[in-house]
Amino acid sequence: MPRRPCDEIDRLIGERLRVRRLALGMTQAELGALLSISFQQVQKYERGFNRLAAADLPRLAAILRCKVTYFFRG
Repeated sequence: MPRRPCDEIDRLIGERLRVRRLALGMTQAELGALLSISFQQVQKYERGFNRLAAADLPRLAAILRCKVTYFFRG
């Protein structure tokens, strides 16, 4: 199956995810453990290679102690 190109929205959400994770001093492995996913999956989210499901955003926001709207600002 051909790989789909990175979508701009996926990339922007991933960038915000990375910024917030780093601001909290959290590693990709720590975040992955809290989400029950591998750190490689966190990397893919942060780079915009994989799309975060809308249903996962509230849980992610709670873990990162921010509002869901944080991922969509700007």
